[in-house]
Amino acid sequence: MRLEWIEDILAVLEAGSLNRAAEQRYLTQSAFSRRIKSIEDYVGVELLDRSRKPAQLRQAVIEQRHRLEDLSAGLRELLYDLRQKDRKIDNRITIASQHAITTSIAPSIVKQMSQELGINICLQSANRDECFTLLVTRQVDLMLTYRLVDEHSSLQGSFLEECDLGEELFIPVFATNALAGLNEDYRRGELPMIAYPTDVFLGEVMSRELYPKLRKHVFIRVKAETALTLAALQLAMTGVGVAWVPRSLAATALDNGDLTELGHIFAKAPLSIRAIRLAGPKTLNEQDVWKIVSRIGKPVKRRGGDRMPE
Repeated sequence: MRLEWIEDILAVLEAGSLNRAAEQRYLTQSAFSRRIKSIEDYVGVELLDRSRKPAQLRQAVIEQRHRLEDLSAGLRELLYDLRQKDRKIDNRITIASQHAITTSIAPSIVKQMSQELGINICLQSANRDECFTLLVTRQVDLMLTYRLVDEHSSLQGSFLEECDLGEELFIPVFATNALAGLNEDYRRGELPMIAYPTDVFLGEVMSRELYPKLRKHVFIRVKAETALTLAALQLAMTGVGVAWVPRSLAATALDNGDLTELGHIFAKAPLSIRAIRLAGPKTLNEQDVWKIVSRIGKPVKRRGGDRMPE
């Protein structure tokens, strides 16, 4: 059984509801509910009594709380020791990167670390909530993530250190050679679009920042949906629909004229890029990596009063 699954169950026990537990685990309610269902499918037992509103953990699960807490603490300590020893032997730093960053700015950051420090960088690509799970369970040394510029982050706390790596525009793009067809659709009041699932970060950005503005002027016709920005970019390049992607990801195609930026017509959103790590003692490699990160960006002052999630 996976460590994060045990900690998901404990989060429900501590929070008293799925909604509050999802917040503690930095997941959307729908994503957290799917995680609980995956655990139930694995163990072959229903953990929740869904006949109650809101759903509650069954008494048999509640009675195992202390065993779950001991198991979680023991596994976390074991995994941490194993990974720390492995990283020291291999001279390795592990970074969790949000998918869109992995394919845009992460390679240049990894290149700089590798060249200056001569260490092995392991780059893991995941959704934003998955990156944070990897960080707090100490499976990675730091994470690279996007954030809305005005977003109040629940990830801040005295147990975290952050570095602001600058801003990036989340822009609409479309195939240049298919603009005539897009103009026809637009004159009819329609916008063919590539969408992101609502339970991933960029889907949340679309829902919160862009859809309300777009729907005032056009009817949104979703032609395809994908969680991957690279796939959205390719779909836009083939003329399937307008896709919103980080500008750095589309830079080459824009410079070559294969794509046209439509930010002057449709809405766009600025994104902040952050490097985040856990506070506390660090190895020499971890210290050196953070020096490079701090040189690239600007350290963010930590907020007191919060603690590391148990």
